[in-house]
Amino acid sequence: MNELNGLSSSEAAKRLAEYGPNALPTPRYRLLRLIARQFKGVFNLILLVAAGVTFALGDTIDGAFILLFVFLGAALNIFQEHKSNAAADKLKSYLVRTTTVRRDGKEQEVPTDGLVPGDILKLESGDIVPADAVVRQARELLVDETTFTGESIPVAKQATAAAEQEVAEEHRLLQGVSIVRGNALAEVTATGVHTRLAAIAKTASSVQSESELTKGVGRISTFILRTTLVTLLFVILANIMIDGRNTDIPGLLIFAIALAVSVIPEALPLVLTFSLSRGALQFAKRDVIVKRLSSVQDLGSVNLLCTDKTGTITENHLVYSNDYLIPESRFHPLVLARLAAQHVAQRIPEPFDRATDEALSPGQRAEAGAFKLVEEEAFEPALRSNGAIVRRDDGLQLHIRRGSPEYFLEQRLVSRERVGAWLLDEERRGRRVLGVSYDDGGGARFGGFVSFVDSLKATTASTVEAAKRLNVAVTIITGDALMVAEAVGREAGLVSDSSEVIEATTFLALPAYEQHDRVGRIRVFARTKPEQKLELVSLLKEQYTVGFLGEGINDAPALKAAHVSMVVQSAADVARETADIVLLKNDLRVIVDGIRLGRETHANTLKYIRATLVSNFGNFYAVAVGSLFISFLPMLPKQLLLLNLLSDFPMMAIAFDRVSDQEVARPQKYDFRALYIIFVTLGLVSSVFDFLYFGLFYRISPEVLQTNWFIASVITELLLLVSIRSMLPVEKAGWPAPVVVLLSAGAFVVTLALPMIPATAALFEFSMPTPAHLGIIVALAAAYLVITEVAKRPLARFLGGRQ
Repeated sequence: MNELNGLSSSEAAKRLAEYGPNALPTPRYRLLRLIARQFKGVFNLILLVAAGVTFALGDTIDGAFILLFVFLGAALNIFQEHKSNAAADKLKSYLVRTTTVRRDGKEQEVPTDGLVPGDILKLESGDIVPADAVVRQARELLVDETTFTGESIPVAKQATAAAEQEVAEEHRLLQGVSIVRGNALAEVTATGVHTRLAAIAKTASSVQSESELTKGVGRISTFILRTTLVTLLFVILANIMIDGRNTDIPGLLIFAIALAVSVIPEALPLVLTFSLSRGALQFAKRDVIVKRLSSVQDLGSVNLLCTDKTGTITENHLVYSNDYLIPESRFHPLVLARLAAQHVAQRIPEPFDRATDEALSPGQRAEAGAFKLVEEEAFEPALRSNGAIVRRDDGLQLHIRRGSPEYFLEQRLVSRERVGAWLLDEERRGRRVLGVSYDDGGGARFGGFVSFVDSLKATTASTVEAAKRLNVAVTIITGDALMVAEAVGREAGLVSDSSEVIEATTFLALPAYEQHDRVGRIRVFARTKPEQKLELVSLLKEQYTVGFLGEGINDAPALKAAHVSMVVQSAADVARETADIVLLKNDLRVIVDGIRLGRETHANTLKYIRATLVSNFGNFYAVAVGSLFISFLPMLPKQLLLLNLLSDFPMMAIAFDRVSDQEVARPQKYDFRALYIIFVTLGLVSSVFDFLYFGLFYRISPEVLQTNWFIASVITELLLLVSIRSMLPVEKAGWPAPVVVLLSAGAFVVTLALPMIPATAALFEFSMPTPAHLGIIVALAAAYLVITEVAKRPLARFLGGRQ
């Protein structure tokens, strides 16, 4: 069999059975895993137990509401993430589904998943390589390996007859790269799970990363659980010691369990879901798909954003910048460069060809148009140049060479003394230089240089400034040369000193202690190899919360390792599968705006946590300790659960509250020490006022104490929400969102109405409050708001000083 005639159909079928389909394994049971993930955390498990206990106490209404909070939150999470994953899956449609191969000695179209090792691929300009292969025959073959290397300049590939084990990289084609120019016959060497792409996907799947939100909620859940259990154990033992044999053990246990349920912030999953879904909807309006809902809030904790420069910092579009003219040359170097790319209209243009064509003036275009292509000379990697022979109607024939400056220096067509300073200046400015020469029959003559630049995006400077205002550092990780990368960093406002720029290989060769010392000060990592990105991200994660924007196949492990991973729509399939967020537009500004949105989401979630911990634990301690001094329960179990329910509705609306600029100025994290200080300080204030209510009413009757304490608790919790929604003074915090005001007013009215309506009063065992008692309750509640504000101000100054 002639090697290039391909396999027979029978042999292809045999190999397909042996090697399997040419496809990566698709995730199985994705929806079931998504559902299971909602109940993986401690908090939802605590709530499910609480719901079961509430039902056991006979309070079906509150038990049903707890379950509603849990399952509604889980359902919204599942719906949002499943919908986003489905939208991301649709993006796969751009991938090639069939390819041309030679089988049975003839060309035929076969599905890409039917390719097998030994197949001969016919590849042309614009094709995506569907499997790992070795080039066996090629004509002017240029390949775009951006998805693997991050380098936007095409790479030349040469044919070889060597065995697969002996083939160098310059002869290999990897699955997922695209053909920019030329055509080739290539022999498939690996398919499916055996390709380089599959190996990277496997590495990505082995990298573990836990959501910052998940870790934060887990710590809060553990804290609530431990504090509640310790306190309840103390209360139960103290009651037994005080009452001795007269202790009503069953009644005491029921009271303790109801007290424990009342302290759990059961609306937290729903508040989180509302906040995150609101953020996801805001992202959707900006053409961003959020695949993992918690990444909306995780984005708010990001204080270091890593990105390639091409397409995010710069336009990924070369434009003409400057030229070095030779007075004795008959032609402008732009015209000569254009003539060396006469075929530009017949194929997908290279970046240099397109930039040259766009830069021509009308006169230069007419001058170039007078020549016709006679012969094209392919790019020669060893000489780093290509050429063309062109002829004009008057008989003038030119042999043109176009390539890197080194080619013309080595050919001694121009001296380094003459052009060295100009070339160095262009390199420092981050420009790419092409040289040209021509031979009109009198020998080769140097025709000059032209330089091109990948310009900054119009929004880059303002985006970097916006990031600085949010205290977010931006670090470029690129495969470009050091001087080019530094020039872009300086122009973008990221780099002010050369010490902030380093080649990745040089940096990773430093001793470990020096790497840890310097990594946070580096703004540009240049000449970064794909496999080095994971090392850099892992190092940065030790000091920062890292957001990583990638698109290449080799970015997948680094994407998986980052706290928040983002890709653009055109990203490789394996990178997009790994990412939390998919950008339909390649714009860094969207990410920076997303960081602000994430911080707003976090700030509102933190408001709920602060308010519910202070109010719930304030009441919890007061009721628990109060039970030691009286022979009856200070509040019935069903009243405790009703109190929790009424106060939670306005607190849930906090997800839609307004957020000040001061609250989003710094990366948002769960500062547990600050949370504990607030909880202890303001929780103590809440407990003091609860004891005041207890002292005023406990001597009258059990029903009066229970009713008045219930009313007072709801009102003080509503006022606490007004105060603690911001650590700024209440008069400077701005108005709450209308929905917060509306639900708070509704909870206040219902609280007053319940004891006054005979049916509900009988159901919850309330007594009718007197006007005098209501006056005392409201007056003390107003005093509570004032004292909370007084206590909050030095607390805010202390916590602000810590930050």
